[in-house]
Amino acid sequence: MPTLIPCSSNLRHRLKKHFFRGHEPRLLPSQSVPKQHAGFTLIEVLIAMAILVFISYGIYQATVETYRLRDVLGAEGTFYNTIRLAMSIVQRDISLMYSPTVLIPKDKMTTIQQQHPVIPSLPGEDLQFPYQYWSPAINEFGVRPSRMIGTENKLSFVSLSYTRIYRDSPGSEFAKIAYELKREKNDSELKETSILVKTESNNAFNRDDRSDPQLQTFELLHGVKTFKISYLFKDGNGWKTVRTWDSDQDQPRFTFPDLIVIDLEVVGSKQLSFEGRFKFRPEIPSHGLPATL
Repeated sequence: MPTLIPCSSNLRHRLKKHFFRGHEPRLLPSQSVPKQHAGFTLIEVLIAMAILVFISYGIYQATVETYRLRDVLGAEGTFYNTIRLAMSIVQRDISLMYSPTVLIPKDKMTTIQQQHPVIPSLPGEDLQFPYQYWSPAINEFGVRPSRMIGTENKLSFVSLSYTRIYRDSPGSEFAKIAYELKREKNDSELKETSILVKTESNNAFNRDDRSDPQLQTFELLHGVKTFKISYLFKDGNGWKTVRTWDSDQDQPRFTFPDLIVIDLEVVGSKQLSFEGRFKFRPEIPSHGLPATL
């Protein structure tokens, strides 16, 4: 059995150095021991903070611009959609402008226009006098032509545009309609402008608006600066333009203009503005249908 010889630590170090000369184990770079106080320098921290500030400011500017653009596009969409909706309502009412004379043959209607007959008064009815929406009766049956009165900024007529939802509801498919301007309130953002107002009642045969429970008023368009109406009709081979129209007085009587033109200028918030010209044509003839028998 071998005998172990004790040796000192100094001897062991000398023996180890002798036998492992040139073969000392080396640590890989990844196995190097990190410094105890390693970290970022002050310049590196300042540079990182500056980069973070610039990135944050860019994100902030992009967010603010996105919200601003959203508000602008929303305001523009609302502004132009309101104008489009208001004019579509006007177009529908004018296109369905109606008068009972459409049921009278054209040759008889021409005679009535040239020489208005004298109609005897019936009990409780004064058929020989016109009203705002109805002209005097034109025959012994008491048929009244509807009356259209138009100026440069006001228009009233009878239309078939009313939609009755319930069959037994009061009123009829006929509606007396008026368009006019009213001034904006003094505390409104759009000062020195007007509101396009529509007045409608499906009780078209009530002669007194003050006692009409079906009368309603709608504000169609705010910020109106210009609302001018002109009336065109065919005169020979051309067109003639007038600024006023009264179907009970103008010649030929009991007729509507062939074309109604509206020049419109509207302003809105965020410096929005619109200028345009709209042309509307009554679709239902007012001169009477040709005789078929």
